[in-house]
Amino acid sequence: MKIPVAQRLSQLGMTLPPAPSPRGAYTGVVIHRDIAYVSGQVSRVGEQVIAGPVDNATPPEVIRHAAQTCVLRALSALAAALPPTTSIERVLFLRGFINAVPDFANHSQAMDEASSLLHEIFGDEGRHARSAIGVASLPGGGLLEIELTVSLTQVGMHAT
Repeated sequence: MKIPVAQRLSQLGMTLPPAPSPRGAYTGVVIHRDIAYVSGQVSRVGEQVIAGPVDNATPPEVIRHAAQTCVLRALSALAAALPPTTSIERVLFLRGFINAVPDFANHSQAMDEASSLLHEIFGDEGRHARSAIGVASLPGGGLLEIELTVSLTQVGMHAT
């Protein structure tokens, strides 16, 4: 990424929320060598949850808001965990869980909102592999939950 994430988000009219704290016996981010694994982030703004389940009548702007919220929470958790000399090199994988009614079949379209935001933020380095999984419920009744896997690089170093 050519510019810092916070600066790119500012250009898009967005800011990172405060880094979320894990709500259980796990770590929000695990960094192993040059890969960071970000634990699931539910569509939560502060203590308020953007709730599911999603169905065919759910307005697209609600899904978009839930997806953007999840991505920003994941990036905030990641930013808080990164050593100062490390930055995101590339988004590798996005796993999305969609709290949906049984006859909902547009899981991939719901996750497109999260994918699109990652593309906007990171450009070509934001293009990723992905899974979109429908589930019967999520923590707090959330509409979406995402997990991110990203590769990291040392600031000022170039991949060969």
